[in-house]
Amino acid sequence: MPYNPLLATSAIAVGAAVMYRKNTIDSSGVSLLHAPQTARVEGEKTLLEIITAECPSLADPEKARFVPTPMLPTADFQTCYNAIRERFGKLKIVKYERELITTEDGGTIGLDWSPPFTQMPEDDRPIVVLSHGLSGGSQETYVQTAIKTLTSAPYNFRTVVVNFRGCAGVKLTTHMLYNGGFTSDYGIAVEYIKGRFPQSKLVAIGYSLGANLITKYVGEQGEACPLKAAISVGNPYDLAASSDAIEQPTFRNKYVYSPAMLEGLMRLYRRHSKMMATGPVKLDAEAIAKIKSIREFDELITSRVFGYKNSTDYYQQNSSAQFMPNISIPFLAITALDDPVCPDSYIPRKTFRSNPHLILALTQYGGHLGYHESLSQSWLPRPIAEFCSAIFNHTTV
Repeated sequence: MPYNPLLATSAIAVGAAVMYRKNTIDSSGVSLLHAPQTARVEGEKTLLEIITAECPSLADPEKARFVPTPMLPTADFQTCYNAIRERFGKLKIVKYERELITTEDGGTIGLDWSPPFTQMPEDDRPIVVLSHGLSGGSQETYVQTAIKTLTSAPYNFRTVVVNFRGCAGVKLTTHMLYNGGFTSDYGIAVEYIKGRFPQSKLVAIGYSLGANLITKYVGEQGEACPLKAAISVGNPYDLAASSDAIEQPTFRNKYVYSPAMLEGLMRLYRRHSKMMATGPVKLDAEAIAKIKSIREFDELITSRVFGYKNSTDYYQQNSSAQFMPNISIPFLAITALDDPVCPDSYIPRKTFRSNPHLILALTQYGGHLGYHESLSQSWLPRPIAEFCSAIFNHTTV
């Protein structure tokens, strides 16, 4: 047969795909990091025993693995696909009913309930409380896919997304937006949900910056935490380190991550700049117009509006890792080692090994909030739903 360059190239591509998939499958298992003896959950089984028995996506040797689709083989593809689906696909796989609650200082928080109360009347079933990432909201792909699983059989939980001030179409009614450690608003939302459904058990999930925020909240609350458990996904743990990682002068940072994340923040600011200008802090509009990095945004806007000395002070006071030793409820963290936004070197492994309430699930792949097994399916909702179900099964109101 004469040499055919097209056939030869195809053969090489197929061979590379086969080798890629084999190598990926070989290293796709979930690794669990925890204290030598995990805490007992309300005096019954230990946290590790519960996960081992009831969370196969985290603990079963045959099922506890994430294999990325060959269509999205790298961390960058995994990470960016969410944004592509949101921008061009306008994913709408769940229905919400919005409720607005007001804080003491006049701020507005948007609670998006799913399913709507017309489909799921009020009762005492368990509730999963979700918190979005940087400048996000209930429309995010990773939020909707989780809710789709959590509200469907066999789980049939009620869910509610906490949309922070100015996010996801929530009107800004004070001069302040929100930040990665603004746990007072989150606490108000949790207290409201608990007050409305006093017989329902609550588990919280936070993604990215929202993961940092709920981790800080759970640590601050300690033994008084009203949640039965919490799940952290793609947590930066160290806000300064995450900011520095995004600002590293690489091609992907310069042309993809940094401008995309900054644009989300700047859209929020531009949308609400008139209201923010009514506050006591006078922002430098000329300098803000020249912002080129997230750190500059936090230097010129976040730190000033919230009364921090500078961005470094804001990062130091709100990075969640320092609050984790005080966590006293079951806490699951899911982190991909190839996350391009949250460096794995800053994962507080020592704390996970010493606090018996913590479990860290490490995956080799997944990117930042990616975990796409195919172009239409994510691995992430499965371990989340299994863990929520296990906690609800082993706790009382």
